[in-house]
Amino acid sequence: MHKIDVYLTQSLINDDLFLKDKNVVVVDVLRATTTITVALANGAKEIIPAESVSTAARISKGLGNSLLCGERNGTIVEGFNLGNSPYEYSGEVIKDRSLIFSTTNGTLSITKSRLAKSCVLGGFINLSKVVKHIKTLEEDAIIVCSGKLNNFCIEDAVCAGIIINKLFSEVNAKTEYDLDDSAYACLKLGNSLVTENGLPLREKILEMFKKSEHGKYLLSLGFEEDLKLCAGIDSYSYLPVYHNGTIKLPEKIESETSQMSRMKKIKISK
Repeated sequence: MHKIDVYLTQSLINDDLFLKDKNVVVVDVLRATTTITVALANGAKEIIPAESVSTAARISKGLGNSLLCGERNGTIVEGFNLGNSPYEYSGEVIKDRSLIFSTTNGTLSITKSRLAKSCVLGGFINLSKVVKHIKTLEEDAIIVCSGKLNNFCIEDAVCAGIIINKLFSEVNAKTEYDLDDSAYACLKLGNSLVTENGLPLREKILEMFKKSEHGKYLLSLGFEEDLKLCAGIDSYSYLPVYHNGTIKLPEKIESETSQMSRMKKIKISK
């Protein structure tokens, strides 16, 4: 039997060593993990998460062909090139570029997973890809909800719950999962939105966003279209992976690993 634990806010993880050698799924529906997924789908070379604005600025000084990206309190950081709206990350702007990314909540969750055995990023837009990843692991997994300013937020918890719901509906008879109390609570929350096909309607998710604290705040800033994109169930078939300090698509990581392996063999043969 495998275990699924959920942390309802990244602030509950005080020590980076806690996630060492664990399988982690980071969720920040509004909006970091959604925006990162969109950016990679649109051709970004890589995304480098930074826990602070100053760290992001320092990284950018030594990196060519890069953009400073992110937000504080929902709005673009002064001096940055892009904020945290997925609509800013079009292919024309970000293709083949390195994005140094720092947000109020999401990138803290990601960087705390730097020592994890595996770390992927999820939201509603790539929910089935996350479920498939957890199934493939056949190991314990931890879902980290980024939360809002170190507090619980309902949209991340609901997303975690629907991931668990779909995982339960798809696992084979030989696989069983045990849930901690937070995971069980998220499952109950998620179940309230799930329809007969095992997934929630986009309209239900959007309604939940508009009633949530952070969703209402983003609406006040004029980001209604962002909420609609973030509510799109399985609208992107991409799974961002945090590996060796950068976020890339798995096929890119595999390609680079294979290339490095070939180069090592060539050097040894010489």
